[in-house]
This record gives sequence, structure tokens and C-alpha cells, in this order.
Amino acid sequence: MTSEQTSTARTGRTGGSNGLAVASLVTGIAGILLALLFAVVGLALGVVAVGLGAAARRDGGRGGQATAGLVTGTIAIVLAIVNMVVAYNLFT
Repeated sequence: MTSEQTSTARTGRTGGSNGLAVASLVTGIAGILLALLFAVVGLALGVVAVGLGAAARRDGGRGGQATAGLVTGTIAIVLAIVNMVVAYNLFT
């Protein structure tokens, strides 16, 4: 094989990054931030982040970004629920 054939034969992901894992991490971070301001939106983003993180771990193994997405999504869910409970108790 020549060097030209080997360079064109490699296609697919480069750098080992997983798009689902990155999306999970980004939505998890956004979910944490929005869980403090708008609990319903933060809760929704947290659920999405957990789903994307689980899919990324299933597809790509035990990636650090996928795990971080799962953790940030879980934190967003917990913060949103706590924010809802506190708001309910303050305003009723």
C-alpha cells in the first residue's frame, strides 16, 4: 500500500471525540445553569443530557465526556427539583 492509499482509507471519527458525549456535556452544563433560573427548562435539559450521556456510553464505551454529561445532567435534574420545591414552599 502506498501512503496515498492509507491516508484515504482512514475515514470516520478523528480525534476520538464522540458527538453524543459532547452534546450531553453541553446540555448538562446548560441544564445546571438554567435549573437555578428556570427550573422546568433545567429539568428538561437535564433529562436530555442523561439520555445523550447514556447513549454515548453505550456507543463509545466509557468515555470521560459521556460520564461528565451523565453527572452534569443528574445534577441539573436534582437542582431543578430542589428549586421547584423551594419555590413552591415560598410562594404558597
